[in-house]
Amino acid sequence: MTPDLVMVGSYDYRVVALSLVIAVLASYVALDLGERVTAARAGARLWWLIGGATAMGLGIWAMHYTAMLAFHLPVPMGYDWPTAMVSLLTAMVAAAVGLFVVSRRHMGWRRAWAGSLCMGGGIVGLHYLGMASMRLPALIHYAPALVLLSGILAIGCSLLALWLTFRFREETRSWRWRKAASALLMAAAISGMHYTAMAAASFTPAAVAPDLSHAVSISFLGSVGIALVTLMVLVAALLTSLVDRLQEQRALLNELLEQAPHAVALMTMDDRVMRVNREFTRLFGYTPHETLGRHLRELIVPGESRAEEPREAGVVAQGPPVEVEGVRQRKDGRRVPVAMIRVPVALPRGQVAVYGIYRDITEHKRAEDMLQTFSQRLIETQEAERRRVARALHDEIGQALTALKLHLQLLLQAAQASPLTQPLQDSLGRIDRAVQQVRELSFDLRPALLDDLGLVAALRWYVEREAQRAGFLAEVVADPVDTRLPPALETACFRIVQEALTNVVRHAQARQVRVELHSRGAEVHLVIRDDGLGFDGDTVWSAPVSEGNLGVQGMQERAVIVGGQLDIHSAPGQGTEVHARFPLPSPGPLDQGPGES
Repeated sequence: MTPDLVMVGSYDYRVVALSLVIAVLASYVALDLGERVTAARAGARLWWLIGGATAMGLGIWAMHYTAMLAFHLPVPMGYDWPTAMVSLLTAMVAAAVGLFVVSRRHMGWRRAWAGSLCMGGGIVGLHYLGMASMRLPALIHYAPALVLLSGILAIGCSLLALWLTFRFREETRSWRWRKAASALLMAAAISGMHYTAMAAASFTPAAVAPDLSHAVSISFLGSVGIALVTLMVLVAALLTSLVDRLQEQRALLNELLEQAPHAVALMTMDDRVMRVNREFTRLFGYTPHETLGRHLRELIVPGESRAEEPREAGVVAQGPPVEVEGVRQRKDGRRVPVAMIRVPVALPRGQVAVYGIYRDITEHKRAEDMLQTFSQRLIETQEAERRRVARALHDEIGQALTALKLHLQLLLQAAQASPLTQPLQDSLGRIDRAVQQVRELSFDLRPALLDDLGLVAALRWYVEREAQRAGFLAEVVADPVDTRLPPALETACFRIVQEALTNVVRHAQARQVRVELHSRGAEVHLVIRDDGLGFDGDTVWSAPVSEGNLGVQGMQERAVIVGGQLDIHSAPGQGTEVHARFPLPSPGPLDQGPGES
């Protein structure tokens, strides 16, 4: 072959650019379909493999043929369409091999190399079959070195395509740009392989006319038409993949919603129900058809609580979700205690919906009630036993000691100046101290004043005694009263004051203590303030129960058992305030006694 006989070819760069666009889109489709084939199961997987191989094969084939159609020689050129169809089939087989390899659970180097050899061989076959389909009055000569290089590039491109597709088959949002960049890299490699193979070919005039029995001539418009049809097929494949992915995600979300262990209702911001799950139907008795489009508060919110529902919904839309407990109503009218949480979710076009999640806490409440009843009975039993022991100390031991004292006084009068006088006087002093200790012990166990004269009198006596013992100034302030509080409430208030003053004596180093007892509407308020050292309130409440905070937990338990609430406000160096609030059976004044001491 002499250089002066070699035909000089040229490229239509518009068609070259079109081939590059097809290469990029085909590469992106390959990455996307790899994820779909991997995610599909059973029969759907086979159909995705067939459809993916068809779309990918057509994309690879169209890229090669579009690039070949961009090449022009100074002689008429046609293409044998049966040979072109065989090359298309070869491209589809190569694509099927690639998709099959990347859809496996694992892809080691051995499998990757085997797949790249098969796929690369298919691409090489596609290209050179395409060259063989050319019909023109010329002979094609190949440079062996460049042919070998094109084959190596085809295998290398296949290996790169397999690795990238396998890597991106588990799609995440953070990898979308990486996937696009990888598609550009794959397209550049495939195009480089094709144009290397084209550079390996040279053309010389031939004396024999070509066989044009199955040849077709393709113009520029024909090239554009082939490319557009291919682009439409690739875009359709991408859209199909997207729709399938969305359907899969929707099915997954539907299944998650239906299998959720709690009742879930999806609502608009104006509280209209868009959807409920199976557990919602079981818990509240409403079918999805009965709830659709209705206000949720009309279905499950008791009448006395409906006024609060819109305000709560507005708060949820503006802040983080908060779990609260409440009571909701079933379709049959029965009421169910539930833990509720509302979660706002953003929808397209700036809209906001709300997930309402309801957890049945009937058993939890029953256990709480049982525990509270048990604690209440335990405290009642404890108080009854304290009362019995206190009376036994006061009535039996106290009286016995008093009788013994009288007998010793008689002996002391009879003995006069005998040697027994001093021992008898010592014994009388010991008995006086024992009587005082018995009285104090009896009062600590259960002060008789609390049962006989009421809470205010008992508090004044006890606070004054503790102030004298510890050396601080004390003041008791109470509202004027005409009636007694319920016995359980009086006992709870007294024990809270008793525990609070015990903490003051042990830890606070306070100089002044003030105890207040007031009635405010249908509530009783008990406040104990001191100006002592104070403490970190958050640390005490969050710490596990121990000897250091057992008193605080005991005060809290006492308040809760009688339906009250106790708060402690303190800070290092700022003293402490214990504030307990208790509901009254009916509004009324407090206990008896003077207004202020």
